[in-house]
Amino acid sequence: MLRFFRIIRQRLLTENRVSTYLLYAVGEILLVVIGILIALQVNNWNEKRLESIQIKTQLLNLMSNLEMDRRSLNEAYRFHAFRVHSAHYLLDQYGIEEKTAPYPEAGPAPKLDESGIYGGPIPEASDHPFTVRAFSWLIRYIHPSPVMDAMEEFKNTGLFAQLKNAELKNEIRAYYNHFYWVFPIEDIGESGPSILLRNKLVSLGYSYLDIAMLEDPVNELLSNRTIVALLKNIIDDSTFKTNQSASILQQLDQLLLDVKNELDSYP
Repeated sequence: MLRFFRIIRQRLLTENRVSTYLLYAVGEILLVVIGILIALQVNNWNEKRLESIQIKTQLLNLMSNLEMDRRSLNEAYRFHAFRVHSAHYLLDQYGIEEKTAPYPEAGPAPKLDESGIYGGPIPEASDHPFTVRAFSWLIRYIHPSPVMDAMEEFKNTGLFAQLKNAELKNEIRAYYNHFYWVFPIEDIGESGPSILLRNKLVSLGYSYLDIAMLEDPVNELLSNRTIVALLKNIIDDSTFKTNQSASILQQLDQLLLDVKNELDSYP
């Protein structure tokens, strides 16, 4: 092709057809420019296609992480619901007469999953094995955290910024903000009601194993007003976390649906 154009140029110059040569030169330049523009367009199309594939991969990874979040949130829901009912049981067995209820902001009392931690309904009468089980879960704490692998990679690669769906991006941010608001990192520290309860028991000379050995742990331990107060704090805290876990799960379900719809929009 280049040899063909060179022959034409030489012929025009030989024949001294300057004006025709100039027109030819302009045409040749235009052809080169058009070729460059086409090449740039093809390259741009390939880059956008590669970017779309990478964004789809990140969205698929995000969906996988969200499914893992679902399992940890369901576990947190069952755990905190059991703690609410366990604390109520201990207070009822001790005969606490004053009303024990969480703040209205915490939400309604959660429903107990009878297939969960205890594997049955809360006993109505005094039950030593259940009392021991109740204390064992009241001094423990489950702290769910969102799986951030996909989201961190999404941001670090700069692909999250390239996601055109602004509404979906805001929805993703809102989900993680809600999760960290309900389960902040500081809950793992020494100020949580579960840790305070455990430390109070230790300060009174009771180890984990001692509770199971007590003949009447309810009356012996709840005679301490600080322990009673901590049980009430757990009722409020766990009621809030149970209801918020359910709220985050609803948010998660909607987010999964919207991510899937976004994936379907890609060619």
